[in-house]
Amino acid sequence: MAVHDTSPEASDAARAQWHHGPSWLWLLSFVVCVIGDAVIGRWTLLPVYVAAFYLGMVVIDLFTYPMLERWRAWVKRRGLLGWYLVEVGLMWIGTSLVLIAFAPTWLNWTWSGPLWLQAIGGVGVTVSVLVGVWAAGQMGWKRLLFVPALFPPGEMAERYAVPQRLVVSGPYRYVRNPLYVTDMTLIGSAALLTQNWFLVLTLGIYIAQLTMQLRLEEQELRKRFGAQYERYLKAVPRFIPRLTPVDPREIYGE
Repeated sequence: MAVHDTSPEASDAARAQWHHGPSWLWLLSFVVCVIGDAVIGRWTLLPVYVAAFYLGMVVIDLFTYPMLERWRAWVKRRGLLGWYLVEVGLMWIGTSLVLIAFAPTWLNWTWSGPLWLQAIGGVGVTVSVLVGVWAAGQMGWKRLLFVPALFPPGEMAERYAVPQRLVVSGPYRYVRNPLYVTDMTLIGSAALLTQNWFLVLTLGIYIAQLTMQLRLEEQELRKRFGAQYERYLKAVPRFIPRLTPVDPREIYGE
């Protein structure tokens, strides 16, 4: 859910503030995987990381949006750190450990394809990661991991400084869901690069889950941002980027 932490009176420069933490950590994680696989001599870390990250996200999504009100009541008693510990500590890491345990089997679900297909996959992974860095840089930690959905406007959002402004900066001026677009292209490109069938299956599962999530997420954003989000829906496509960036002032009504 994309929200921004500046007030309506803030300048355009402040609205486009770059958040370094999640963006550069995202880039570093892939650099480490590729270097590690070069040392190992086969694709191991990259497919495991991609599968664990996105299937972990699927598990979190399935346990979050359908039970959003229950989770809101839960985090009201336990706070932001409690949510991070449950989400990352139990759901994400738990899913990752299961995938790692079975990795010796599914890592061998490969095919032998032409080198040019792997090259396309490599380019796709690179572009997807870089655009993801750009998008994550517009958000920051408190816009990620469903935090805005769990802390709607009010006392809890103010207590934990959870942003409550629609993001219309960076790639969000071209497409409404740049991270979801890069998620899908990244999984598919990683499948081509590593020639791993399990990543193809991961992509199918992710798309199926995303179909459900987007419907619930857009309903929530309509309730929260009203006319602003309606203008954003009309001006900016969901998945196919527009050629020219939208003017944020048109969306904010300023």
